[in-house]
Amino acid sequence: MTENLQPRAMRMRNDQIALQLYTVREPAAADLPGTIRAVAEAGYTAVELAGLPPTEPAYLAELLDDAGLRVAAAHESLESLRADASRVIDRLASLGCPRIVVPSMPRPDRATPDDVRRTAGDLASIATTAGARGLRLAYHNHDFEFESLDGTSVWDVLLDALPPAVEIELDVYWAAYAGRDPVALIRGLGSRVRLLHMKDLDADRRDAPPGEGTLPFPEIVQAGRDAGVEWYVVEQDEPRDPFPDVTRALRYLEQLADAQPAGAGPG
Repeated sequence: MTENLQPRAMRMRNDQIALQLYTVREPAAADLPGTIRAVAEAGYTAVELAGLPPTEPAYLAELLDDAGLRVAAAHESLESLRADASRVIDRLASLGCPRIVVPSMPRPDRATPDDVRRTAGDLASIATTAGARGLRLAYHNHDFEFESLDGTSVWDVLLDALPPAVEIELDVYWAAYAGRDPVALIRGLGSRVRLLHMKDLDADRRDAPPGEGTLPFPEIVQAGRDAGVEWYVVEQDEPRDPFPDVTRALRYLEQLADAQPAGAGPG
């Protein structure tokens, strides 16, 4: 399906843990400056953009800079990128964002294997446009990618059709929800997976903070380390209590980072 390219193992560092701001979209809608400050006060040093109210890029950049938060990536719909990729890239470049993530694939773009291949071609073209500005492009999965499609799956067709320039942000919750082993997927993707969405799967199949469900996060982190993952992004689609949830998630992942073998790192 795809060549397994394995880089040298990189230890997960605390400053590689980011928060997907979609998780705090409700408090952000009520008080964006206060929400940005609260994210930093929880201990995060980086964020992934999504779910924010309409905001001028210069103002958002000021809020993030004042809070000491870097932008790890930003989710942008495939539709918006098809409509005007240059405009999206200009806006994200002004925020110092190094990577665009396409968060999903509209149903018409995945109805048949040929539709998926055409979508992969669009992603490749967008990656070229972004690359000319110094930004990278990644694709984020849900569960539908792993459903059967004419004897194969959206996932397999997509990975076969995408060039290496299009990276993968693997959402471990959605992969497990679809019945796939996230550890095996990370190991199979190798250096193609650059980001992980870190949310747990609880006994009722709802998403939960890492460490509070059924997924093997020590093994997930180890596989990510072996693959050279750059960002471990905390996310909850439906948080019970956003700030306590994301704070516990960060503390748990920091504990996993601290528990890694002392010799685990570049070199």
